[in-house]
Amino acid sequence: MQLNFHGKYNKELFFTAVRIANEPGRSSRMMYILVALVFGVLTVTTINEIIQTGDFIGQIIEIALILLMGLILYQAYIPSYLGARKMWTEELAQRIMSGSVTKKGITYNFPKGDKVYVWSDFNRLRKTPNLLTLITLGGMLLIFPRNFFKKDVDWARFVKIIETSVVVVKKK
Repeated sequence: MQLNFHGKYNKELFFTAVRIANEPGRSSRMMYILVALVFGVLTVTTINEIIQTGDFIGQIIEIALILLMGLILYQAYIPSYLGARKMWTEELAQRIMSGSVTKKGITYNFPKGDKVYVWSDFNRLRKTPNLLTLITLGGMLLIFPRNFFKKDVDWARFVKIIETSVVVVKKK
């Protein structure tokens, strides 16, 4: 069985795909939510305390904790956005992505030659109802929106092939 795909990326889709592909695992996400909550509460209480007392130096430990938590939250979410900004080019916006998916892997058809990825090349998979991202062992991101496939049946077959063929490395 061979499924063909064909389409172009737009900027919104590309940035969404990069974010989804790089989002932390479930337990890490829970930790980041907890850090964000503590960050928010600590920031508000520290600012209130500084306004009421005028004692900036007395709040230095809290300020250091706020900066540390801000850095943790920054490194979890901002680098993927900055990476997407770097990768997004007019050439990528104009490029038509086409190829096929088989039981052996994924083949991209490019003017200068085909690029083949076998299933063992992939180690990470992220999916939403309308988007699927794969990351190779070498860090290459492959993006498959639902509209790359002509029919919903083809999309469903593609997702099924991916789910049964890609060995996912679980992120904590």
